Amino acid sequence: MNTPITDTNPFIRDKDGKIPNLTAIANMCRADPRKAILLCREAGEKLDAWFPMNPK
Repeated sequence: MNTPITDTNPFIRDKDGKIPNLTAIANMCRADPRKAILLCREAGEKLDAWFPMNPK
């Protein structure tokens, strides 16, 4: 199943401070994790909140 990845940064919050499309973030994390991390940083989000470093 192909899931489209948005051309905009899905980590950028809307005017209410909410993430508008969690599905786009999940799809991007599966398809291109490095790009997702870069876009997360670009949006000013905390990486640990979105990409927890779990050693288990």
